[in-house]
Amino acid sequence: MFPYIVADIGGTNARFALVTEKSQEQFVIEHINVLNGADYPQFEDALEAYIASLNGVQARAACVAIAGPIDGDVVKMTNLPWSFSKSAVQARFDFAAFDVINDFAAVAVGTSSLTDKDLIEIKSGVINPKANKAVLGAGTGLGVAGLAYNSGSWLPIPSEGGHVNMAPATKFEAEVIAAGLQRFGYVSAETYVSGPGLVNLYQCVCDVEGVAVSQLQPKDVTARALARDDAQCLKALHTFCCFLGTVSSNLVLTYGGKGGVYLSGGVVPRFVDFLKDSEFGERFSNKGVMSHYVQNVPVYLIGYDHIALLGAATWIGSL
Repeated sequence: MFPYIVADIGGTNARFALVTEKSQEQFVIEHINVLNGADYPQFEDALEAYIASLNGVQARAACVAIAGPIDGDVVKMTNLPWSFSKSAVQARFDFAAFDVINDFAAVAVGTSSLTDKDLIEIKSGVINPKANKAVLGAGTGLGVAGLAYNSGSWLPIPSEGGHVNMAPATKFEAEVIAAGLQRFGYVSAETYVSGPGLVNLYQCVCDVEGVAVSQLQPKDVTARALARDDAQCLKALHTFCCFLGTVSSNLVLTYGGKGGVYLSGGVVPRFVDFLKDSEFGERFSNKGVMSHYVQNVPVYLIGYDHIALLGAATWIGSL
């Protein structure tokens, strides 16, 4: 089927790439081009512009990862005014195959094509190679998905798991969540385990400790915490790591994730060493009577730059 097109489309950027071959168990992804979605009236216009940039290369198929739910033939973007029919796109561009997949489902599928060099170990453990995987990513929100093994192939299980209630493991965490209930009315995992969640955590830590809140961005909270010059920012980042450990092992229990936990998103790579030295592992392993189930499950940070594109390539390549 080579070559074929893959894309990762968010609320702002539309990343397109060409998959040219599979080498050493991983797809070769080339000609990555980032388009501004707002510059194109519809998805087909952006796809046509990308194809024109390939200088005559004929793509035989395509797979698109988008931010939003996929249900049926008609795809409607959440943060772009794009709506299109999968069957109509396939017919217009004469693709042998064309599919659309949720962007975080694509991240989940992409984990099946990663090599050791693409992974940063956060918590050691032993992988069951035929067990389900749990995948989560802290960015603008909190993406959650599972990956189920079935007779030699992998099936993504997309979800809205980032919006489940956040649970405390200590008295202080309970106080932070109570402060969040006062501020936000509902405290989901995403409320705290995300980029904006760092600011929410900082504000709630200040509320618990009776300290005035400064107007900070997520990067400010991280920078002040790593510099150790702001006690509330430091406590917020520490609590973020603890909550991340809780949410991660919750997903192991939910998905039966003995195949490992895979972290993605733009937040965690900013403080990997801090995360490793935090109580992340302690929170991860603290599951009461089911602690034995999670304590030997490894956790990795995905170091592959374009994991959703890799996932789209893996998905269409399996059809």
